[in-house]
Amino acid sequence: MFEKKGFSSRKDWTSTAIRFIISPKALPERDAALCPVQEVLMETIEGYSILQWSIFFMSYCILGWVFESFYCSLKSGHLRNRGFCHGPWLPLYGSGATLLILLVWPYRDRHILVFLTGFFGGTALELFTGLLMEHLFNMRWWDYSHNPFNFHGYICLYAAIGWGVLALFITEFIHPHIERISRNWSYSTFLVVNTMLYTLFIEDAVASVFGALDLRDRLSRLAESSEEIQSLKLSIQEVYSRLETAKAGLNANAEYFRELQKSEGKMAAARAVAGNTMGAAVSTVRAGLSAIGAKTGRGTSPEESQHSLKLQLEQMKTRLSLLQDGGSDKSGRMSWWSKTMLRNNPEAVSGKSSFADLKEVAMRGKHRKGKEAGGENLSGQEYADIRLYGKTDGGKLGDSEDV
Repeated sequence: MFEKKGFSSRKDWTSTAIRFIISPKALPERDAALCPVQEVLMETIEGYSILQWSIFFMSYCILGWVFESFYCSLKSGHLRNRGFCHGPWLPLYGSGATLLILLVWPYRDRHILVFLTGFFGGTALELFTGLLMEHLFNMRWWDYSHNPFNFHGYICLYAAIGWGVLALFITEFIHPHIERISRNWSYSTFLVVNTMLYTLFIEDAVASVFGALDLRDRLSRLAESSEEIQSLKLSIQEVYSRLETAKAGLNANAEYFRELQKSEGKMAAARAVAGNTMGAAVSTVRAGLSAIGAKTGRGTSPEESQHSLKLQLEQMKTRLSLLQDGGSDKSGRMSWWSKTMLRNNPEAVSGKSSFADLKEVAMRGKHRKGKEAGGENLSGQEYADIRLYGKTDGGKLGDSEDV
């Protein structure tokens, strides 16, 4: 077999392949033309080499991202980066368009066949991808459940028609230009372009898979921590409520003291303080501290300082934020990568009841404004509402975390 290919032995074949991978131009013209690596990569399928097919796939991944992001940005009114990956590519479009060209390019003049291939092929691919994502990650990035003639939100009639129309558009207008771009490329050009694109794409895809698996694990932990989350919410809200009450009482007594000092002098004001007028407010604060200590089980005593109370509150809020992220002491908070996956795809759905809570945490606080930025000018109750629920009674969005 090796003699027919121009090689004296298997060793000669192997050394030629290795030398070609390292430096194709260093080979003699005769050897380079017979290199098995190049022969495989330049092997034609339906008139295109494997290197050309790889360029087609990546081109349609990028064009699919442009189309999807433009449509969703137009629909939502702000820029959107759609897709499973973070980079400018959507593998679903790349796979669908490449399979379409592979199947119907020789019959591209038969428009009914092209439309039906896109209609059924695109729908089948979308259904398979949705089912696979649900199985692997317990979520998927789109939902057609609000559209008529849908199948469990995975596919719908309107999307199927769109796939058919898109198939006609690709074969008539898009692919002739895509084909022309790489028609006269040299082998070295294909190698350089493919290496750059696929290095970035594979890194992005692998990181996104790990990010989606992390979200899946967080969904499970969030469901398991629901009782502790509710308990912490109630405890923190009670702290702020009691502090607001104590603050109001102290302010009222301070105002009474100032008025008494103006009207009857400092001695009368001192007697009022000694008579427990302000002692009631102090008792209120101490009672609040005791109640919080009993409820949280952290042993807070009436004698603890205000600094100690604030430290305790920060610990409770940190624990709450961790649990709301679906995190644990080992996994920590949700990573930027995982969080951005949910922010880029607000239409994502899951069969898990905890998914809505996880998505709300990821979406929260993208545009913090005004006094809600740090909570410093908010009342205790308003700040508690923002930390616990993401909004105040007025419905303004807040943030429970540093993003």
